[in-house]
Amino acid sequence: MIATEPRSLLTVCSAPGCSTLTMGGTCVDHDEPSAVVYPRGRPYPPVQLVSPIARV
Repeated sequence: MIATEPRSLLTVCSAPGCSTLTMGGTCVDHDEPSAVVYPRGRPYPPVQLVSPIARV
């Protein structure tokens, strides 16, 4: 059996200049957005607010 160095679960983002730790190739800021497809429509209707929220 050949002893190998254990690989780390976390790696540094592969985008140039980014030092964020990630569990994949790139961090959330550098991931490509994925298109979400709902074959039978959205699973629930969007939330409708009853009263407006005061923004400060």
